[in-house]
Amino acid sequence: MDAFSSLKSSDCVTDSDADALIRAGLILFGARWKAPMARTLGVTRETVSRWVGSGSVPTWAMAVVRLMNANKGAVLSLCDRTGNIVRPWADAGFECICVDIAHDSGEATRDGITWIDADIREWLPPPRHYAIVFAAPPRTNLAVSGARWFKDKGMGGLTEAIEIVEACRRICEWSRAPWMIENPVSTLGSYWRKPDFSFHPHEFGNYEGGASDDYLKRTCLWTGGGFRFPQKRPIEAFRPLYIRDLPPTDDRADVRSVTPPGFARAVFEANVGGTSVIER
Repeated sequence: MDAFSSLKSSDCVTDSDADALIRAGLILFGARWKAPMARTLGVTRETVSRWVGSGSVPTWAMAVVRLMNANKGAVLSLCDRTGNIVRPWADAGFECICVDIAHDSGEATRDGITWIDADIREWLPPPRHYAIVFAAPPRTNLAVSGARWFKDKGMGGLTEAIEIVEACRRICEWSRAPWMIENPVSTLGSYWRKPDFSFHPHEFGNYEGGASDDYLKRTCLWTGGGFRFPQKRPIEAFRPLYIRDLPPTDDRADVRSVTPPGFARAVFEANVGGTSVIER
C-alpha cells in the first residue's frame, strides 16, 4: 500500500473527474496510459486503477494532470450550432471553438466552448495548434432527400452551398490537423469527390451517450489529415424511421442535422489517443 491510499474522501474529487483522468491519460499517453501516468504522478499503476475504479481521484493528482494537459491544442467546428461533436473534447479540457451564422451576435463562451457568430466564407480562424477540425456545412441545398425541390430553388442555393463546403475544406486543410466534413447522402459526391466513410447513428450507440442513437440516418464523411474513423459498437435500431417521421416543426432541419452523441464520443476516442478503445 502506498502513501496515497489513506487519503480522506474530502481530499478526493468526484466520479466525473475520474472520467477526466481517463481522458487526460489517453490524450497524454495513448491507449496504455496508466503506467506512464503513474510514473509521472509518483504512484503505482494499481493506485491509478483504484482511483478510476472507485471514482475518487485525489485533488492534487487532478491538479497535476490539468497542468500537464494544458497545451494540447484547440478543436474547431465549422457550421456547428449544437457543439455535440466537440463536447467530449471540451470535457477533456481542450479549447473548443464552434462557428455558425446562427449563433448570437459576436462571441461568447459557455460550458467550455467558445461560440462565434460568423459566415464561414468570410471568417478567418484564430492562429492555434489545432488537434482536430470538424465541419457540417448546411445540407438543405445538397441532400438527396430534398432533390425534388432543387429545380424550384434555382442555382443560387446550390452555388451558396458549394461555396460554404469549399470554405470548410479550405480551413480544414489549412489547419494541418485531422479533419472531418459531414453531410447526409447528397450531391456533394458529384460536385467534389466520393465520401471516405458513411455511418448510421445506431452503429455507435454502445459508446458513452449513445443510448438514444437507436435510429437510421445515413451520414457521409469526407476526411483528411490523418483522421481515424472509429470502431463501430452498434445497438439495435429500435426507431429506424425516427428522422423521416419527425413532425414539420420550425426546428425540424436542426434536429435532423444534430451529430449523434455516441458517434461524437467514438470520434473523440479514436482520434484523441490514437485508439478507438479506452483502457480501464
